[in-house]
Amino acid sequence: MNLPDQTTPVRLTRRFTAIALSGMLAVSLVACLITSPLLMEPMYQSESLIFVPLTILSKQIEQQGIGFASDREIDAHIQILESGQLRDSLIKQFDLPAVYGIDPSKAGGRSQLHRILASRISIQKTRFSSVSIQVKDPDPAQAARMANAIVELGNNIKEDLLSANRRGALDYARTLYDSKVIDVQNLEKRIDSIGSIREPIPASTRNLLSKLQTVYSTELQELAGRKNHLEREQRSFETDLPKAYVISTAISSDRAVSPKRLLTTVAAALIYLFLLSVILIIRRDVKVDFRKD
Repeated sequence: MNLPDQTTPVRLTRRFTAIALSGMLAVSLVACLITSPLLMEPMYQSESLIFVPLTILSKQIEQQGIGFASDREIDAHIQILESGQLRDSLIKQFDLPAVYGIDPSKAGGRSQLHRILASRISIQKTRFSSVSIQVKDPDPAQAARMANAIVELGNNIKEDLLSANRRGALDYARTLYDSKVIDVQNLEKRIDSIGSIREPIPASTRNLLSKLQTVYSTELQELAGRKNHLEREQRSFETDLPKAYVISTAISSDRAVSPKRLLTTVAAALIYLFLLSVILIIRRDVKVDFRKD
């Protein structure tokens, strides 16, 4: 009686193991080589954290100058930080056309610079209502400088955007005050002209004088109110808008955030092992079907 040959499964197991190990090693080496600094430039990330201040100065005064912005103001500030105007300021401040080797005067050059910045800058609101500004760059010091510059440029652009409206509010308050001054002066002239009439003063004239004096008193109160409003607008215009509260200033990082060499290498090895297993299972099923036929 012949015993079944037990060496074939053993040989197949050893062969599969050898193929799997050698393949995983080769794939891992390739993945490690592809993600090496020789072929893929490492990127370093720096982060700056800020709280957006309350912009309405009257509310700031009520809260002793430490007011924090609402969700709507935070979203508006993020839009400023993500605006094309801020990116253009970064491009100019850090001379990015020379750094990236792109001529912005050529067709699509400026758009290309904006795409690069958009891929390297991440701005988002955290669950604590602060704003995270993250910048990636091959130069860790440059990444930190750009993250801090975004904070400062955001403050400047916001100031410039709102200055026109603040100037308009001041001019409107001054116009209202000046018009009321003219009204009061006209009333004073009418009252003085009636008061200069020699006796006897007719009853109708005395009634008119009494009415004018009543109106004059009301107009003086209105003039005082408008003067106070003008002075508030003047002080508000002369006061700088509150800057963003910087919680954490960006500093240079000593570790690259991409490429993730270890993660990529392990993932490549596992994917190879999975695909090899799928191929062997398919081959086995094909052989079984062939023998049945």
